[in-house]
Amino acid sequence: MEKNGFSRRTVFAGLMAFLLLGAFILINSYLAYKDTHRDPGHTPELAREVIPAFLSDKGIILAHHDFEAGNAGDPASHLASFGHSGKQSLKMNAEFPFSPGLWITFKDLNPGDTAWIRATGYVWFTCPVSEAKCSLVATCNHKGVNYKYMFVPIEKESVKPGQWNKITIDYQIPPAASKEDVVQCYFWYRGAGEMLVDDIEINYFMQKEKENH
Repeated sequence: MEKNGFSRRTVFAGLMAFLLLGAFILINSYLAYKDTHRDPGHTPELAREVIPAFLSDKGIILAHHDFEAGNAGDPASHLASFGHSGKQSLKMNAEFPFSPGLWITFKDLNPGDTAWIRATGYVWFTCPVSEAKCSLVATCNHKGVNYKYMFVPIEKESVKPGQWNKITIDYQIPPAASKEDVVQCYFWYRGAGEMLVDDIEINYFMQKEKENH
């Protein structure tokens, strides 16, 4: 009897551990999903940052996307035959809400105490400004959870339909919990229609150790 009781207790303990693990995974997956799909209407907007003047002429390009490669006639390419500086741009909609941008680990970036990125891009839309729901996002990511999440909601900017509008965000890179943490930047389309995005560029600015200011 003791053997059977011990066996039942062992099975029960294993089952509870499995259920708790499953609940932990589901909760963390849900929190990560919420964190990476923030609604600017319900997320406190951090104050705009500006790269210091002494660094503003020391940037290097980390990423550039002009969308000139690829066949705009192929629907799977999500390209439009109309661009800002070239002949093509990226079509963003509910089925394709995230643009390419920047994805780089702290290990590869190796930022110092004073490091920034500046992301720029151009957007074109025909809807009323209030419906141009798209954000330029800059954030860091630790094991699937974003921190220091900053964004520029385009519908709140001085933009106009029927023309290319420049959107910019400056972002000071915070200390990282791990060198595997990721610095990210991208456009996120939150609307129900369509928006064109072009000439996305992310520049990196870092103060050298020997510089004194």
